[in-house]
Amino acid sequence: MRINIPRVHGSTPKEKLVRTLALILVFAAVIWAFMKNNEHVVEVLNQASAVYDETGVLTKDQKKMIVSFTGALRDKWGMECRIQVYGGDFVVPDLDDKTMYMGLAPAIGVAELRFPPLMRKALGPQFIESLKTTFLLPSFEAGDWPMAIQEVLVEILKKLDSLNKENSSE
Repeated sequence: MRINIPRVHGSTPKEKLVRTLALILVFAAVIWAFMKNNEHVVEVLNQASAVYDETGVLTKDQKKMIVSFTGALRDKWGMECRIQVYGGDFVVPDLDDKTMYMGLAPAIGVAELRFPPLMRKALGPQFIESLKTTFLLPSFEAGDWPMAIQEVLVEILKKLDSLNKENSSE
């Protein structure tokens, strides 16, 4: 099988050069647009897999913050994260040994945090319980649970970073 590359025609060598450069520019623009579209699709898919909001309360910026947290967790520690917000009761999905899970049902005042075994051991049960009792559960009554999600994620990153620094200094 033979590939036929189209010939560029021009009445002068200068016109031929200009047409060739224009053709190359068109190919480059198409490739660039294709890559940008793929990046957008990957970003949308990552957001959809990281955040599920049945209530529709989380803003686009709040979802972006959660997606950036999940990216940091994946890149730095190889862990996945799923956050699900339900309008009513919920059931915790099956999780693997590398997925952190936060399930919230603000309408009924329920918060569920699940951590992978290594992460759970590193963070400790007191810290995990304090995330629920200090940030999540009180936020349901105040109605500011979207901010509480962000605060919990920041606290988790801070704790993991401090543990990482402690281990590297030993």
